[in-house]
Amino acid sequence: MQYDFNKLVMVITGTVLALLILEVNAQSVSDPQVIEITYNKTTSLIFPAIVKSVDRGSRDILAQKAKGVENILQLKAARHGFPQTNLTVITSDGNIHQFTIGYKREPECLVMKVGMKDEAKNPDLIFKTDMTEIQMDNYASKIVDAKRSIRFINESKYKIGLSLRGIYIHDNIIFYHFRVSNRSNINYDVDFLRFFIQDKQRVRRTASQEVSIKPIYIFGCDEKISGRTSEDVVYALEKFTIPDAKRLMIEVFEKNGGRNMSLSIKNKTIVNAKMIQ
Repeated sequence: MQYDFNKLVMVITGTVLALLILEVNAQSVSDPQVIEITYNKTTSLIFPAIVKSVDRGSRDILAQKAKGVENILQLKAARHGFPQTNLTVITSDGNIHQFTIGYKREPECLVMKVGMKDEAKNPDLIFKTDMTEIQMDNYASKIVDAKRSIRFINESKYKIGLSLRGIYIHDNIIFYHFRVSNRSNINYDVDFLRFFIQDKQRVRRTASQEVSIKPIYIFGCDEKISGRTSEDVVYALEKFTIPDAKRLMIEVFEKNGGRNMSLSIKNKTIVNAKMIQ
């Protein structure tokens, strides 16, 4: 009889804890909101906090964060008349925003505030930098037209070449100018390119910490380099320097291929960045 009583207490305790967890989670998860999007117009969602994660219910939704702004998500339909699907967005304040996404030829609203009170007519935009996209466009255009200022930081194999041509700085933004050349007849489709800081020397049986750095702006086409062509790409990153024991690594991976490349940049190269006005 004592055993049955203890078992009953455990069941009741577990049920209470489960209800408490559900109640806490319910406070941070919003009720699904219906949003209508279309094919040839962009719908913008303005959140009260930085967008950290976006999960699409299907590929019929095109979603991207607005360039230079951390709390705006832009949506567009990938095709006409797609069936209803869903979208989940997680923001830095710990809230999970759920949406039901449907297609409408002419949506009634193209700008929506999410998780804000009605009186907040002008929600604050969370910018990554004080520099506008137009300004970064202008600086990047000048950089691409400038003469090469850095040599001997390049890699070439399988008729694909990656070279660092210059590093420039304006205020708190550093611009890295790369050229990707394709001397083969096979198009080079980029799976991803990443920046990260890595220890120069790796000690065996010791974990090597890598710190990823995400560009805040990209100028040029970094997705595909057609055969027998080259592309100039400028990446803008927030200002940083690195200790002498570490290095900045840039890796480029080919989509469905093995023509991968990497470059290593020392701190002394970064601190010699040229000023651009």
